[in-house]
This record gives sequence, structure tokens and C-alpha cells, in this order.
Amino acid sequence: MDVSDDELEVRRSKKHTATPNKPGNGPDHPRKKPRLSAPAGSSSSSSSKDASIQKQRKELPIYTGKDAIVDVIRENDVTVLIGETGSGKTTQVPQYLLESGLAGSGMIAVTQPRKVAATSLAARVAAEQGTSVGGLVGYSVRFDEAASPETRVKYVTDGMLVRELLGDPLLSRYSVIVVDEAHERTLRTDLLIANLKTIQQIRNAPVDAKGKASAAKLSPLKVVIMSATLEAEKFSKFYDNQQSKIFSPTPSGMRKCILATNIAETSITIPGIKYVIDTGKCKEKRYVARQAGSGFDTLLTRDITQSSAVQRAGRAGREVSGSGYCFRLYTEESFNKMPVTAEPEIRRVTLTSSMLQLKCLGQDFEEIEFMDKPDEESVAAALKTLFLLGALDNHKNLTPLGRQMAVFPLEPPLARALVAAVEFGCTAEVLSIVSVLSASSHLFVDNTEARDAAADARRKFRHLSGDHLTVLNVVRAYEDVAASESKAGRRDWCRKMYLNDRCLAEAMNIRAQLRDVCTRLNIDWRVSAGDNETPVLKALLRGLVLNTAFLRPDGSYKQAMGPSLVKIHPSSSLADKKVQAIIYNELVYTTHVYARGVSAIPRSFIAEVPVFIQRTAL
Repeated sequence: MDVSDDELEVRRSKKHTATPNKPGNGPDHPRKKPRLSAPAGSSSSSSSKDASIQKQRKELPIYTGKDAIVDVIRENDVTVLIGETGSGKTTQVPQYLLESGLAGSGMIAVTQPRKVAATSLAARVAAEQGTSVGGLVGYSVRFDEAASPETRVKYVTDGMLVRELLGDPLLSRYSVIVVDEAHERTLRTDLLIANLKTIQQIRNAPVDAKGKASAAKLSPLKVVIMSATLEAEKFSKFYDNQQSKIFSPTPSGMRKCILATNIAETSITIPGIKYVIDTGKCKEKRYVARQAGSGFDTLLTRDITQSSAVQRAGRAGREVSGSGYCFRLYTEESFNKMPVTAEPEIRRVTLTSSMLQLKCLGQDFEEIEFMDKPDEESVAAALKTLFLLGALDNHKNLTPLGRQMAVFPLEPPLARALVAAVEFGCTAEVLSIVSVLSASSHLFVDNTEARDAAADARRKFRHLSGDHLTVLNVVRAYEDVAASESKAGRRDWCRKMYLNDRCLAEAMNIRAQLRDVCTRLNIDWRVSAGDNETPVLKALLRGLVLNTAFLRPDGSYKQAMGPSLVKIHPSSSLADKKVQAIIYNELVYTTHVYARGVSAIPRSFIAEVPVFIQRTAL
């Protein structure tokens, strides 16, 4: 199919060639139209919609290729769509598919790597369809969902769609899966793409090996891979918070300044941006695998990639070509030395949670065909971690405990602690603690201008055992306030106590959903240990069994199951204490290896853990 330069470029060859953006490409260059690629061999508008919104839809760069996009997706099982951020592909392609009837009676899922993108995009598309979120258009992110039986287009985080596989291995409710932001190569995205390849082979095959109808006569599954960068060939070959204010209009006579992380590169489009200041740096989390699964995360500042630099420049002047400016705080020589693209997340993050989910699907991590193979040491560390948590047996098979852990939408250590809380009779307490630990922001607010006042406020909640019971004290105090105060009153109390009201509100929502899971598992989440700290610490130890350390004579701590010497993080309530043994939420490396989220435990507790090999040579 040939189209003009002003329209969409469609390719059906096995190989795809593309000219990468040059360093000079930026907001003053004309925007490129989206580029569509399909691998070889892959085989209702409402009159009530606001007229101005529909006019805006037609002005998006992707609109000129609307018919070509629908035609190619209709003709092929897998389609790769390349279009720079802001072209409209994320909001418009799902609507084109819906309005063309291509999805039939099934749903259209659009995956996003971040929850804020999924929720904000769902709101936008719902508005364009003249409906409210949760009806025709919905979303599903961890601990939050707005969907109904009428939902036809659902924006989901890639992690949530992976979780859906646990209950529906063939994703039978969906006719089309749109994998957006695929160029970010998150671990969840790579896992999803690997599974979609298998699902398509089952659902799209006319007969199985025995000649029977395939997949219980499910309709074929269409997969659309959307990316803002030029890695089409690789894919084709393979097959209510403060953040919402950035979208609100800027008051007349004022200028809005936005401090943004990498999320602003691709996941969301903020209208009206004219100037971009690019530092050329980013923070990157990387997991360092160690023996016995005792790895730790590092959070280091590094140079961005050339791809990120182009994306950052493209944020400016998106609405009017040539009206934006990007100021790069680095030289062209530095740009040329940057890596072209980032290393896939599957090669730099812990694999424990994803491995547990795959085990529940009956899959072995080592046997899955990934676009990029994970590091063998990281795979071994994840297997060891799951074994020590009791989720896997000696033969790497999933245990009943592991299957129960996987039901909870938590990291495996926290899920293990919650299961142990049932045994120790402290489900209510551990539910509150893990809910706060699972929130996306920190509980305590650091205020450099009022450091003493913030420290005084924090001392009111401090528990002698450390940070975990301190968190519990905060939750209990917040519940007392919430029982008598309005939302504004709760917010004011948090401000006075130097607590993050958004974190606590999110934690309460998480806890409510975890309680629902407990109810489905016939677990009484009301069981409480009262003020008895012992069962709570024992339950937490079951989950944090790998995150233990003993005090050394020199005052430092040594990992019980690893080689690292660690220090207690300055933010901990135990930062100035010396205790015989500790458990901690995580290790982070900055200037030292720090244990963060720390509680003191007696050594005798550790001896009670069945899988723990106590080491006395410290």
C-alpha cells in the first residue's frame, strides 16, 4: 500500500528501516506523521460528543492515517505503530478500532507502564466519547479500577494485564490488545509481549495438535505495538492528586513551571509547554543480584539516552510547530556519546514478583522467549528468594503457600508477611503496615525549613521497636482523625503532623482492596493482636527473612544471608540506636549501602524461621 509523504507510511516487509532523529531535531522541526509497520506473515460515534473535542481529534497528526491504520490492523494479527509522542496514537487508535467495529463484541485493552497515564488517558478518551469514566471507557491500575460490564475500551497498567492472566490465561474478554509505550521496555511490558505471542498462537490457530477447535472457539486476538521511537524492526521480528494539576489550564497572567521525571518524556502529554530545560540526566533504579537472593537496589544518576533527549525536546511547542524551545544543558559531543536507547528493564530490576506470577501460569522464566534474555544471576536470585519465602519447593515447583501469596497484589515479601499474619493472629496490624509500604509515595514529609518541628511531630508516633510499628501508630492515629473529621480536616491534621495525606489516603484504599482479597480467601482480616508487638514482628520477619542483619562489634550491621555491610538509613527511627538484629524493607545504595524501613528483633525470633540458616560468623 502506497501513501503520500503527508499521510501514514505503511510497511509490510519483514524488515523495517528508519532514519533516527538527529541531535538537531527538536520542537522547531515539523512533526513526523506516525509510521505503521506490520510483520510479514501476520495475517459508534455519539452525536452528543462535544464539537470542539471532535475538531481537536481531527487536528491531531494521526488523523490523516486513520483509515490506513484500521485497514492494516484488520488485515494483520500483529501491527507495529511508530509515532512520536503527541501525535495522538494513544487516545485515537483505540477509538478508531472501537468506531470501526473491528473489536467485535470483545474489549480493547490499552496498556500503560504507569498508573497516572492510564487514569488520565481514560478520562480524556471518555470525554471524547461523550461519556464518563467507568462506562464505555474505563481503567484498571493496581488498587484502583473504574470499569463496568459496558466497558469496551480499558486503559490498564501492563502489570495489571499480566495479573489478569492468572485468572484468564487466554485474555478471552479482549479482542485487541494495544501495548503502548513499548519502547520503554519495562519488565512487565516484556512479560506481557512474551505471553501475547503464545496467546495469539493458541487463539489464532484454526486447529490444535489433535485437530480440535482451538481455544474454545475464541475469536482471534489482534495485537498492536505502539512506540515513540524507531525500534519497529525488533518488535516486528519478534512477532485525584497533585499530579492532576499539571493538566489544568494556566490562569491568565501566570506561567506554569513543571518539574517532571522521565514520565513526561512519553507517558503523558502536557498541553501548552513552550520551553523545555533538559539536564541530560535521569535517576535509574538497578537491582544488584547477590548470593542467596540477597540483592539490593541502587538508585543512581546517569546520562540519558539519545532517544530520551529527542523525546524531551519534543515536549516543547507541540501544538504549534516551531513555537517551542529546548535548552539542553550538555554539549553536542556529550549527546553523541550517549547510548542510543536504554537497557531493557528486564535486565536491571529484580525478577521475583514476575517469576511468581509466571509460576502461577505454569511457566518457567528460563524457558520463555523474551526479546532480551534476563541476566542469569538475577534469575537465580529470584528463584532462591521465592524458595526461602516458601513459595517454591526444592524442585522449583509452586507451593500452595506460593499460590496464596500470588493472589495478593503485593511484592512477594509483603504477601508472605500477610499470610504469616494469619498464623500469628495479627492480620489487622500487618494489613495496615503493608498497605502503607505499598503506597506510591512516602509517609513522612521532609521539611528542611521546619526540620525540628517535623522531628517533634514524628516522635509522637515513634515506637521503640522501629519503623514498622511506627507506621502502625500513624495509621491508628489517622483512623481516629478520619472518624470525626472531614476530608479537609484530615488533610489539615496531616499537614500539622508532617504526614503525606496522599500516601495515607492511598494506603486506606489499598487496605480496603486487600481486605476484599482476604474475604475471598476466607481470611478474617479483623483478627488483631492489640498492642502486642511480638506477633507483628514475627509475621514481618517471615516476609523479610532475606532482609535481616546482625550487629557487629564495630557498630555496623552484616546481612545474615549476604555479604554486605549495611548502615541504618538516617530517616529511620532507629538511626541512632544499636540493636542486636534488624529486619528492613529494602537496601539502597547511595554513598553507602543503607537499610531503609528498619525494625529491631531479638535473635531468638530468627531461630524460629524454618528456612533460615543462622550464621554466627559475623
